[in-house]
Amino acid sequence: MIVRDGKLLLIQRHKPGKDFYVLPGGGVNLEESFEEACIREVKEETGLDVLDIRLVSRYITLEKEENYYLTQVTAGEPALGGAELERQSPDDTYTFVWVDAAELDGLNLSPAAARRICLDLLQK
Repeated sequence: MIVRDGKLLLIQRHKPGKDFYVLPGGGVNLEESFEEACIREVKEETGLDVLDIRLVSRYITLEKEENYYLTQVTAGEPALGGAELERQSPDDTYTFVWVDAAELDGLNLSPAAARRICLDLLQK
């Protein structure tokens, strides 16, 4: 999770018949820690470097484990990169948006568990 001036960075995803939002992040590679994956994914997806990282929440189900980190990143605006940039097309778009708590409450954020975690963070 990247927060600046009380706003959270999300990626708005648009596919045919679907419009939703996600946090920058992704999967963990073999022999990579969750923290290393977070740092790599932030760089790949946003072009920003992580300066500091702190575990905020861990969500575990039978299928997977999701770790949510609050990160401090280098200055500048995010620029799409990595696999997301390669996959982007007129029918599959990725758009960075900064949202506050009031805006977040009305968005289709995926996965659903992320909403509570992000709202708690923004309302502190």
